[in-house]
Formats: sequence, C-alpha cells, structure tokens
Amino acid sequence: MVSLHIDEQRGWRGGEQQAAYLIAGLAARGHTVLVAGRPGTPFVEHHRNTPGVTCIEAPFVGEADPVTAWRLARIVRRHRVDIIHAHTSHAHTYACWARTLARGGRVVVSRRVDFPPSDNPFARWKYGQPDRYLAISNCIAEVLRAYGVDPGRIRVVYSSQDPARIEAEPIERSALGLADLRPDDPLLLCPAALVGHKDHATLIAAMPDVLAVHPRARLLLAGEGELRPRIEEQARALGVDAHVHLLGRRDDVPALLRTADLFVLSSKMEGLGSAIVEAMFAGLPVVACAAGGIPEVVADGETGLLAPPGDPGALARRIVQLLDDPESAQRLAVAAKARAHERFTADRMTAATVDAYAELLGAPLA
Repeated sequence: MVSLHIDEQRGWRGGEQQAAYLIAGLAARGHTVLVAGRPGTPFVEHHRNTPGVTCIEAPFVGEADPVTAWRLARIVRRHRVDIIHAHTSHAHTYACWARTLARGGRVVVSRRVDFPPSDNPFARWKYGQPDRYLAISNCIAEVLRAYGVDPGRIRVVYSSQDPARIEAEPIERSALGLADLRPDDPLLLCPAALVGHKDHATLIAAMPDVLAVHPRARLLLAGEGELRPRIEEQARALGVDAHVHLLGRRDDVPALLRTADLFVLSSKMEGLGSAIVEAMFAGLPVVACAAGGIPEVVADGETGLLAPPGDPGALARRIVQLLDDPESAQRLAVAAKARAHERFTADRMTAATVDAYAELLGAPLA
C-alpha cells in the first residue's frame, strides 16, 4: 500500500505530531510512505531520515496553488498512490485536487477540530469529496454528520501518544528558574498554545480562588502564541502574575509533566485533547474543561475532574479539590494511565487507520 501524507503547516503542533506517529507506524509495517509539505518545514524535516519515507516539497501557496496541485498529482500517478491522506484543512483541498488531476487514489482526511466547516459553495464541494473522514473523536464525527457529510464516510480514530515518549526524567525544580520556589509548592502545568480556543483567560481568572486556598501554588504555561501579551496583562490585573509563569514554547513537555503536581487544560474548544493523553501516560492528575471531545478522554470522577467550559469558579474548585486530596488525585491518575494504555496508544491509532484504509481499498493490509 502506498500512501501520500499532506501537511502544509509551517510549524509543529499536535496535528503534526499525530501525523508523525502514523507515518512512522506505517513505515514500520512495511508500507510505502510519501510525505508532502513546504520546503524546510518541521513536518518535512522530521521525516527526512525516516527509513521507508520519501519527502516531497511543494510551494503550497494558500489554498489555490495550481503548481502544488499538479506536483502532487504527478506524484500520485508516478508512485501509484493508493491513499492521499490530508492532515490539515488546506491539505484537504490539495488532496481533492490531486486525485482529480491524477484520476487516481482515494482521499482520506483527518478531522481534528470541533467547529463546523464554512457554509459556502466551495466548502460544500470540498467536504463532499473525501472517500473517508477520520474524526479524532465522536464529538467531531457528530459535527461532520450535522454538516451533511455522509455518515458512511466517517470513522472515529482517536488521537494518540507514544508512551515511550513520555518516559522522561523530571526537570529539577531549581532548573525552572522560578524565584523562591519551594520543594512542596504545588505546580500546575498547562501545555497549550497561547491561542483563543485554549481559553487561558478562564484559567488565569481561576487563579485568585486557587491561591486563596493554596497561596504557594504556581501555574506554568508551556506554549507560545499571539495572546501572550493579553495573558500577561490579565495576570497583572488580577494580581497573580507572581504565580503565573509563561515558559514559552518547550521541547521538554514530557519532563515538565514528570515535575508538575497537576495538569490543567481550560480549552473551550478541543477536538480530543491529546495533551491530556500525554498527562495520563505520565501519571499526572488531570483537571480539564468539558469541551469538545475531552469527555471522551476524561471520565469525570474516574480518570480526572471536569469543569464546565468558561467557568473560572468551577475550574478553581476542581483544582483545589485535587490539591487538597493527594490520595484521590493519585487514584484518578492511576486509573487515567490504565485508560490511556487501553485506548490512546500510537500503535492502536495506526492499526485503526490501517483498518480504515483497508476497508476503503477493499483488501486486507498488514
């Protein structure tokens, strides 16, 4: 089986990591794998030296670049590509064009966001084209169905993590560079890009109530984004800036997970919450908002605690509840780790994707 994986993003976020797990898994199974992206981007460079993977560069100028469309179509014909797998919204468009121009290949689209597609003639055409959608949660599958996508074209394949990636040594607290940090100060970790749908505003607004009970608590924000100035200003305005630490983009999140006492995610929109899965594998207690597909990951009161999205008071109460009761927090963390190994490993995700490919191609695949 030959598959072409398209991702035109310039950076590296959760979607690119998920695609990377799949690509590595397919190559390890002996499939021929092609990867297409912009020149020099992390998505291309990450796979440059992966055995069994061929990297292809193209301009990807916006969503309407005929040069890229023709280049991808030639690749589909030359390599007799069976599956054209799009991992982003723009890649979705290019995959459809490549199939049309090449007159070959089946289009598979990974859908990772829980907001509905645009409602215009082009979007209606675009979303009617793929042979299969792989929704990363039942929540997203329902969004697609509500939009009008044929339910027979949708399969749910949960996002995943590689448990081995989480096996990292904790960072020494002294290496965090936090003034006056004590060994027993509670550390709350939120690894998320500083963008609107992650809703850091609700988390910052919860901090005064948390600090009223646990005055030594620290909140670590690992991530970067356009809302950094607004988050910093909110923390100053609420008088919690000495307890909120913006660490910027980090490549050592697994080590941070091993150091923190509690994982917190305040997203108001979330396809599934793969960062939560990382925390579960790390054995870190989880508090999150019940947005999008998150309740499919966190069973409230069983593998973590959930709060309503956009409710700082409720979020603060959940955080305080686990900080006040370390035994319950540990019980939830143990159950969450078992759930992660049962449902959310990269091997399981790869196997489910291969099954979806095989169903589409009408032939069993290794």
